Amino acid sequence: MDRTDNDFFNDVAALCEQIAGMADDSLPYFSAFADDVVHNRITDIVSIERQLDSMVSYCFDDRILILYKRILRKLFMQYPETVKYYVDLYYMMYAEGEGEDE
Repeated sequence: MDRTDNDFFNDVAALCEQIAGMADDSLPYFSAFADDVVHNRITDIVSIERQLDSMVSYCFDDRILILYKRILRKLFMQYPETVKYYVDLYYMMYAEGEGEDE
């Protein structure tokens, strides 16, 4: 059975819709988590890092990226090395190759 380019692109489009749906489903959880961190209801850095490890995978979605940045801003004064790590991780995952011609 030969697959056409159209079949391939339809499959990719369906996969993109599934991924976007996962971000939609995760948004309420990450939003509550960000609020808890910003309002000092969660202060354990190990727990925060664990969630940031998960959260960065969804930062292709601007809404989750805003929450990610909000958490990092909150942590900056107390944990600058941690913030640097997560900023670098974000750029490694999402900004690779951008600006290389400049």
